[in-house]
Amino acid sequence: MAKNTLKKLRKFTLIYGGGAIGSFLAACLIKANHKVYFLCRGKNYDKIIKDGLNLKVYNNFYLKKKFFLKNNDKFIVIKSLKQSNVKKFNNIFITVKINENQIKIFKDIDSFIHKKTLLITPCTSIPFWWHKCLNIDIQKKINSNLHPIFLKNIYRKNLVGMTMWLSGKIAKPGNVIISHIQRGFPIKEVFQSKKKLVDQLRKDIKKTTLSPKVENIFSEIFIKSINSLAFNMIALKYNQSNRQLNNNEKAKNEVFKILNEGDQILKSNKIKIYQSPISRINQTLSSKNHTMSMLHAFKNKKKVELKYLWLSFKKLSKQLKFNIKITNNIYKEVKRKLNGFI
Repeated sequence: MAKNTLKKLRKFTLIYGGGAIGSFLAACLIKANHKVYFLCRGKNYDKIIKDGLNLKVYNNFYLKKKFFLKNNDKFIVIKSLKQSNVKKFNNIFITVKINENQIKIFKDIDSFIHKKTLLITPCTSIPFWWHKCLNIDIQKKINSNLHPIFLKNIYRKNLVGMTMWLSGKIAKPGNVIISHIQRGFPIKEVFQSKKKLVDQLRKDIKKTTLSPKVENIFSEIFIKSINSLAFNMIALKYNQSNRQLNNNEKAKNEVFKILNEGDQILKSNKIKIYQSPISRINQTLSSKNHTMSMLHAFKNKKKVELKYLWLSFKKLSKQLKFNIKITNNIYKEVKRKLNGFI
């Protein structure tokens, strides 16, 4: 009887993308009795299958927690959804890089979605559903240009927004370091009909890490995305870590200008801003033992994702006929500096 009850309570969760964020989410949700299917590829997949996933969580220089996840009946490591024996998932987290082909991903997961599935979309750039906070005429115009697979999920009303206020990286295959947690995983439903399910999911996350309440998911997503754009651009421009940026007043002033310019988009559309640019700067730079992810990629001679993040803002500003001149000029400067790595 007890086993049957446990089986009923267990949630089936897919984490599509086995980077640092996906790895930490897996550890959090397994603690909350989720059966996690962890989709990753390449050397990371090979190493985790063979030796498991090691994860360390720091508060800057201080080690706070350790996790070890081994491929078993609670943590199923896969490199293709064809390996999954689940017909439908309760939750699907998409935690891939910004430059991944999202249309292909959404087609891949489509048959695993039912009416109660929560679909937590990538929110490191402006997501395809963000325009649902705008006036109805703009919504219709943007809808007319959306891919049918995105529209399908808007009509399902299964979408969830989640931001990621933490610093992490894959140190080497199978080994993840979370260097600092700021606000953790703020999460909220896009449509009111999924509120109860999302509230429960938030409680599950909170058993292991931070997941503060979100008043307005559209404001939350936009602020996190412009934050990411500003800090990654300025880190790349000056080739500086957080610790160095914190001592660079010129750099911090440029970050402020980008954040402030972005905030004008929210203000012009009467979307409330819950955190000032100064507060966001102080919060982000409190993670002193961290280098912004795009600068880390550049230093390791990997392609930088800045273009894709920038394009989401360029597209939105064009749709809203809003000029983001300062951000545009800094992007062009950084693009010249990186010379082909964007």
